[in-house]
Amino acid sequence: MMPLITQHTAADIPERKRMVNADIFVSERAIDDMIEHSEKGAMENAEVMGLLAGHVYRDADGEYAIVSRTVTSRLLSDDVSVRFDPSDMETLFDALDGLDFDYVIVGWYHSHLGIGCFMSETDVRTHSSAFGDTGFAMVIDPIKGEIKVFRNSPDGPAEASMVVMEN
Repeated sequence: MMPLITQHTAADIPERKRMVNADIFVSERAIDDMIEHSEKGAMENAEVMGLLAGHVYRDADGEYAIVSRTVTSRLLSDDVSVRFDPSDMETLFDALDGLDFDYVIVGWYHSHLGIGCFMSETDVRTHSSAFGDTGFAMVIDPIKGEIKVFRNSPDGPAEASMVVMEN
């Protein structure tokens, strides 16, 4: 079994009051990078994926995340599936090491091609195996022009609220 990417207790998460009641705050740069990546993949008829780097905080309303950057590496993908190329994991780790801030991996993103934004059974298994009950999954459909973000809940994936922040 793969170790969880994020493991923490509430005591590990710094307290910080959010200014707007949203589950995840994403920088324009990160959104632009994900959209550009997914559009490039769509031109090649291939799904794409990457990791969301940022911070997790908590306040009286619960946990929330701030995404500052995304990272990815070479992928093995087609029009209905995607995964990191196991032979290129060093590139992914180098990209993470190259970030110019202290970060945690707060989730992942991936694309769907023309079928809309939702969490498929495979997506749910992928998310649960990597993040357990935490983390966010961003789904981008560049063909339909949709973006949605999800988080785990006791009843399965639930759509989360997102705010895009100016850089």
